[in-house]
Amino acid sequence: MKKGFTVTEVVVMVVVLAVLLGLTVPKFITLAHKASEGNTKHKLVQVRSAIAAYYGEHQGMYPTDDLSSLVPTYIEAIPAVRVPGYAPNAHVSHGTYEQAFSKTGGWAYVSEPSDPRFGDFFVNVDENDSYGKPWASH
Repeated sequence: MKKGFTVTEVVVMVVVLAVLLGLTVPKFITLAHKASEGNTKHKLVQVRSAIAAYYGEHQGMYPTDDLSSLVPTYIEAIPAVRVPGYAPNAHVSHGTYEQAFSKTGGWAYVSEPSDPRFGDFFVNVDENDSYGKPWASH
């Protein structure tokens, strides 16, 4: 008598493994995507905190440059933003809101004192995060 698996048993095992992989891989990809978003939101908070510290030490005046004045006193470096569909980018577009929000990835900072949004810092994309909230509104 030979010992081993029949063809039917092997096919059933392959089907079960395929179903399990089909259920777990999408969940893993979703979790990895949300972790990346969380990292970007954390970096956003870090830079905003550096801007707030600058504001406090300069008698209520925000930086009027591309935020290079924050480095290294208030933050070690401007971090790269990672948003799906865009290459990692630490570039800060700045100027008026219309100039800064170029929707090209990276960061946007309203550095023009005459602009009502002066001091705003946000992700420079016209996309939504995984929760459906626009990145530029975080």
